[in-house]
Amino acid sequence: MEKIRTLSFGLAVLVLMASSCDKEEYSGMNTMTVTSLRAEALPGAIQLRWDVPDTRDLLYVRVDWIDHASGELRTRLCSRYTTDLYVDGLLNRYGDYRFVFTSYGTDGSSSQPVHIDRSCEKAPSYYVETGENVIPLTASQIGTNAQEPSEGPASNLVDGNLDTFFQSFWDEWTYPDLKPAGSHYLTFDLQKEVTAFRFRYWNRKSGGSRPKTVNIYVGTDGTDWTLARELDNLPTDAGSSYESEVFLLDAPISHVKYEVVKGSDEYQAFFSLAEIEFTEVLRELVDPEQE
Repeated sequence: MEKIRTLSFGLAVLVLMASSCDKEEYSGMNTMTVTSLRAEALPGAIQLRWDVPDTRDLLYVRVDWIDHASGELRTRLCSRYTTDLYVDGLLNRYGDYRFVFTSYGTDGSSSQPVHIDRSCEKAPSYYVETGENVIPLTASQIGTNAQEPSEGPASNLVDGNLDTFFQSFWDEWTYPDLKPAGSHYLTFDLQKEVTAFRFRYWNRKSGGSRPKTVNIYVGTDGTDWTLARELDNLPTDAGSSYESEVFLLDAPISHVKYEVVKGSDEYQAFFSLAEIEFTEVLRELVDPEQE
C-alpha cells in the first residue's frame, strides 16, 4: 500500500538514517512542493513519478532513499523539467523503500519534504561465470557437406597446426558430382551437453577464401538445427583469428553447425580455415533475493 504524507526535514533525515544534514529553511507546504507522488513496482526496481508545480521559483527536486543492502543514503537531483526517476538495484526482500522528495528554489530555499513508500517486485535471477573448459575435438566429431577431395581434410581443423587448413569444395570441374547444394558448412559433435559456450577460429595463412558472414546453429542430434546467431564482418586477413562472444542458451545443446554464407571471395561458395576450438563456459545461477 502506498502512503503519501508531508514530513519535516529533520524527520525525513531521521527516517532515511542519513549521517548528517544541513540546516535548511523552509516554510511549510509551499508553492514548490511536488505533488501526486506515484511509485510503480518493477522487478528489482521502482519507477517514480510526480507532478511539479507551475512556478519559475523551482530549481530542482532532490530525491533521497536508503539503499538497504549497503545502508547508505542515495540521492538524485532532478531538474524542474523532470517528472520521473527509475531506481534499480533494489530487492523485494527488504520490504518498503522510502523515497523523500525535497524541492529547492532559485533563491536557495527548500520546501517541506514529502515521501512515498513502495516495495519492488522480486529481482530476477542471473548467471555468473565460474570457469571454462576447452572442449576436446577429434576428426571423428567433425562433419561437412563440402569437403574438397584434393586438399584440406577437416581433420586439419583440430591438429594444432596453424600451417595446415580445411578447404571446402571448389574443384567442380574434376568432381562435378560432389558439388554441394547451398552454403558450405561444418558440423561439430561436442559429445557433451552445454548451456553456454564460445568458439575461436584461425584463418588460413595464405590462399583460399576466408569466412566473412557466418550463421551459427545449435542442436541436440546433428539433424535439427536452431539458428543461434549471425556473425557478419568477420576478419578476413590471412592468418587472422576470431573469438566469439559467449552463446547463452535456454536449453542444453551438444551440436554446433558453422555455415558460411559469404566469404572474402564473394563470388565463390568455398572457404578455408586453419584451426577451430570450442570452450564450455561454466555458469552458476544466482538468486539475489536469497541472503
